[in-house]
Amino acid sequence: MPEPAADESSGIGRRRALARRERNASWLERREQILAAAADAFRAKGYQAASISDIATRLGSDRANVYYYFASKEEIFLALVRQAVESNVADVEAAAEATGSPTDRMLRVIEALAASYEQHYPYLHLYVQEDMRRLSDDGSEAEKHLRDCSRRYDDALLKIAREGVRSGEFRPDVDPQMLKFAVLGAVNWTHRWFTPDGPMTGAQIGRAFSDIFLRGFIREK
Repeated sequence: MPEPAADESSGIGRRRALARRERNASWLERREQILAAAADAFRAKGYQAASISDIATRLGSDRANVYYYFASKEEIFLALVRQAVESNVADVEAAAEATGSPTDRMLRVIEALAASYEQHYPYLHLYVQEDMRRLSDDGSEAEKHLRDCSRRYDDALLKIAREGVRSGEFRPDVDPQMLKFAVLGAVNWTHRWFTPDGPMTGAQIGRAFSDIFLRGFIREK
């Protein structure tokens, strides 16, 4: 069951709405602190198991302080991942509509997606870590938005894969759907091992993946 949201008609709900309109420096700073604590809680316990209380504990505060900034756990999660997800959707949709070759556009998507894991660390990792089907199914706007972003990303990537096969640039026996799954599976798995202080940057990982997808890994004789 989703954790109860703080009622917008309550006193704390009204104060939260007023603070959001003002958005002063101290409010923004505290909001970022709450998001950092939430990211830590979600990564450690998973979205379902983590609670507002867990976030408050990491913050060194109480639940009321968290609810002053966010109405629910789901709203916090969306705030964490929304910018990263929307940025990636914009990248892939721009590539899908570009005039370059399907090969160049596919490589552009792979490299942009891998680089985004560094740019949006750790928030994009949270998005991939959580199976969207396991999030609340109450039909909220937050849930609908994340699911729509996922659908748009898949559709744009599949469009590039299909155009590559249709144009003859990709092998005719390649299933566009499987190519989409291969790209997403490879790059998204970096959420299990990538850290910004690792031996490769996100961009370098993207180029390495692009080279493997384009040239394979079997040495030519």
